[in-house]
Amino acid sequence: MANVRWQQSSSSSSSRRNTIIRGSAYAFAVVLALLLTPQSIDASANSVFKVLVIGTSTQSVTSSTLAWEKFTGAEAHLQYAVPSYKPEPRSKESLEGELHTPSYICRVEIEGTYTAGQTVTEQAADGSRKTICIVAPQESEIRRHHAHEILINMGGGGKLKWQRWNRYHAAGIFGGAVSVGTGKHSDYYIARIKSPHGEGQHQHGPSYIVGNFDPTIRLVGRIHAPLPGSKTSTEHESGEILVEIEPAHYELRNIKPNKLRSIIKKNTTVLGSTILSNTDDKTSQAETVITYDYTKEIYYGKHEGVVQSLPTRVYDTAGQSFNITWGIKSSERRFETKAVNTMLDPGTAINVTLYGNYTELEAPYTAILKAYYDDNSDPVSRTLGAILVSRDMEDVKIEFSPVYWIQNGTLVPTTTTTTTTTTTTTTTTTSTTERTTSLRPTPINSTPTEGGVIDDDGMSNEIGHVPASSRELDASLISRSNEKLEGSLDVSSRSSATGSEGSPAGSVRPLASISLVLATLVSATVYLFNGI
Repeated sequence: MANVRWQQSSSSSSSRRNTIIRGSAYAFAVVLALLLTPQSIDASANSVFKVLVIGTSTQSVTSSTLAWEKFTGAEAHLQYAVPSYKPEPRSKESLEGELHTPSYICRVEIEGTYTAGQTVTEQAADGSRKTICIVAPQESEIRRHHAHEILINMGGGGKLKWQRWNRYHAAGIFGGAVSVGTGKHSDYYIARIKSPHGEGQHQHGPSYIVGNFDPTIRLVGRIHAPLPGSKTSTEHESGEILVEIEPAHYELRNIKPNKLRSIIKKNTTVLGSTILSNTDDKTSQAETVITYDYTKEIYYGKHEGVVQSLPTRVYDTAGQSFNITWGIKSSERRFETKAVNTMLDPGTAINVTLYGNYTELEAPYTAILKAYYDDNSDPVSRTLGAILVSRDMEDVKIEFSPVYWIQNGTLVPTTTTTTTTTTTTTTTTTSTTERTTSLRPTPINSTPTEGGVIDDDGMSNEIGHVPASSRELDASLISRSNEKLEGSLDVSSRSSATGSEGSPAGSVRPLASISLVLATLVSATVYLFNGI
């Protein structure tokens, strides 16, 4: 019975422990969620929709370079805001623009419908300057809103233009027209009209007034915008519609990695090994090849305002150029061949091992991105920063063992001169050639990083009693040399150590015994003298 009670108590303790663990995990999850929630709340950017024309039909798609953001009231927030107009240098509009604060495109939601307008800076009662959004809904009075959203050209990467429109344009809405709303069929589109001139009146307001284009009325649509001095919106039969032009392709130049913040990892890998041998009765050239493969990856990151999946031509720091798809990691399986040949004396051989460093790089960089367009307009350049991630095989090299005799594996005398030539051939995209000439092959003197695999198939002339690697060959040859050296120095010592398998310690034992006897005799003599 006691055992039963003990088991129940243990089970109850285990249950309480599990409950505490689950409670702690839940509390940790709640705290983590609270820490992460403010970041999602602060992200007040909303997608911008534009028109995509497919044949005779249209549909709304999101823009990669534009966004609606809640205005924070800070002047820095207007750095990439889209202006309601951009005066030409040395024009009348540019002189008038110097007289008042620049105006930007904004929007306000009124009774469930987004309406476009433009910003105006006014002085508040406390002396501060406030930026408000002035909108004029269709056939309604002009409204002033302190809480509004502004149209942002993210990073200045989008190319916008004002497309002329009038009531005789029967082809429907323009492709790329920027929507005021959320991509619905009934949405308005951002438009503007030119402020009337003449009549002997001085122009104190902006040169253009932002309004809304409604494509669903009067068959071909109308623009609604207030006139200067008017309190309500007015219908217009001509004006301009804001259109975004998508780039056709990019060009990435002047790449400057941040070397101080770069992370480089190198993994030394054995790419392959083989044996070159000469079994003929005269000096001849021995040759073979080592083929290896690896995965080359490169990724130039993402950046706001840059359209993903567009073809991009990259000009790297080495002066080479290649194509990538922006925002997508480029991966390629590459196969390369290393050809090796050397002159060998009759009956000699040499071990060959191919090494390489599979290098992983992660580095922040800055570069100039140039966007090209289908309409042959001037390209738009901008400076951007992102993170470069690449994986590539570097520092590919061949290491040779000493030349040895095939018959007994001993080293060929150093007076022999060997000329070795190596040639690298890339079988996929590039081809390079390397030539190395030396009086002696370079011995392998270090152990490769773990993980390297030596390919024993195919390319080697197998010799039954020859070691598989150059390091094993060096160890065996040194062992043989030591044995021969001992035999030549002390034949009698080696013969006396026959019973102990040639161990050097066996030849020392007789001397140790004699020393022990002499020490005993000396001790006895001293004792006798002390006794007398």
